[in-house]
Amino acid sequence: MEGAVDLAAFLARTDTPVAIVGARGTGKMYIARIFHTRAGLSPDTLVAIDCREFRNRDDANRRIRHALQGGAGKTLVFKSPQLMSADAQLRLARQIATRQVLDSEPPTYLPAMRFVALFPDSLTNLLASGELQPRLASVFAAYPIRVPPMRHRQQAILRWAHKILAQECALRNVVVKGFTPEAEQALREHPWHGNISEIRQRVVHALERRPGGAWLTPVELKLALGDRSRSAGVTSPLRRRDRETEGYTPSALEELRQALADLLQQCVHNEQALPLGSWLQDEVVLAALGRYAGDSGLAARFLQVPRRKLSRWRPGIEGRQAQRSGCAGWVEPARLVTDWVRGLGQGGNSPLDEAEALLLTLLEDCREQATMAQRADLLGVSRPTYSRRLQAQGHAAQAVAHG
Repeated sequence: MEGAVDLAAFLARTDTPVAIVGARGTGKMYIARIFHTRAGLSPDTLVAIDCREFRNRDDANRRIRHALQGGAGKTLVFKSPQLMSADAQLRLARQIATRQVLDSEPPTYLPAMRFVALFPDSLTNLLASGELQPRLASVFAAYPIRVPPMRHRQQAILRWAHKILAQECALRNVVVKGFTPEAEQALREHPWHGNISEIRQRVVHALERRPGGAWLTPVELKLALGDRSRSAGVTSPLRRRDRETEGYTPSALEELRQALADLLQQCVHNEQALPLGSWLQDEVVLAALGRYAGDSGLAARFLQVPRRKLSRWRPGIEGRQAQRSGCAGWVEPARLVTDWVRGLGQGGNSPLDEAEALLLTLLEDCREQATMAQRADLLGVSRPTYSRRLQAQGHAAQAVAHG
């Protein structure tokens, strides 16, 4: 992190467009603020443009044009611009490269402003995956600032944990003594794929479970001591790849898939009929509401459901809260759903449909160990409904053969 801070401070003396690259939760926006303030600009002139919220190309072009026209003396920070359509990316690249607003006749030059783009992966990888257009990559490619993941900053883990604990205690006006030695050891051992954001999430959840004045233990933080894998006695393929592949950081969706697979295996082995499908839908809805600060209209649009349906769901979601919170194995999937939903762009399939498709696939992977009736219970639906969902997902053949 120190190297990223130093490079941001150095580049603040130039007007070069800057790419800040790092996995989710590594503190990319923190580095963007340093770049901005070291240039001598006031904090209120930093403008974050969340490209995940653009509904389509026209919406992206309209919002970006408005930001450019009002950007004099400001720093425009584009969050996840690789999620924009190819046309919108090319248009933005051309406007930054030429410093002109394209929609004006005669062409209007942009006032002095700074440009920053936050990317979740290296420009090379995003280009290879087809998410990022070469022209936009070239605009930000001169001096990329790489923010390392927390697992490469072991010495900083406890510093961040104590800093976040102090911040959250101040927000809640509570006093907590700190972390027990066992908790500090667990903090150091955890892989922290969610980085600083995951530290904050775990501290917040711990404070919700622990009265003021007490010490936080690994139990409240939901961290296992001496075991980097979430499944006792098992090293999952995801975690093996984490150790064996240099620079590999799993996405929130990859981690969610593994966490759900681990929990499904436990349910099947222990013959527990937890309604994981219903819980998963609950968490997606809650994550969408959290993403939009409780605005049910925006959340409904993001989920691609009518607002009135979202209103009908909420009493059931609240009614299942105690059941979800009481299941220790659900803490990690719930956290990862929030991470996954936060990083999604607009358009494409509904997150509710994607989450159900993921769980259905995992359930069908368990068909040798669980009957269709058991799998239906785990999805939280009747057997006929489960069959219909399978058919809709293209699993009808497997259901006939193995049901």
